[in-house]
Amino acid sequence: MANFWTCNKSKCTTCKTLRMKTKEEIFNLIKKTVNLHGEINDYQLKLSSGRFDRENLIGIYRIRKGIATQQENLQLAKQMSLLLIGLENDMGILLKGANIYGKNYFGMYYLSEDWNRVIGYLESEIDENGDLIN
Repeated sequence: MANFWTCNKSKCTTCKTLRMKTKEEIFNLIKKTVNLHGEINDYQLKLSSGRFDRENLIGIYRIRKGIATQQENLQLAKQMSLLLIGLENDMGILLKGANIYGKNYFGMYYLSEDWNRVIGYLESEIDENGDLIN
């Protein structure tokens, strides 16, 4: 699978940029983190072209966790808590995002800006119509 940068070094001393990981490398990193079953061909992987401000995400997910708690959606509130721990413990300013869609699975992942670490994620089962179950 082709890289998104032309330089093949992990950190090029000439152009001073980080090499973009392939979709397969990113999928495998996520797969190790959450124990996804199957291979990359069993899923659709969409990578964000933009970046997410970590501090803004912390504010957004604190609010969403509060709403989930008020609505007694304890499973979602627990996922939000774990996501917040990852966001608060990370020192990066900007994060990248990836969404993974499977037959009965949806996951939203935040990764370090260099795509080397999964910072946190939310995941859910989906029904045959593509609607979130939980």
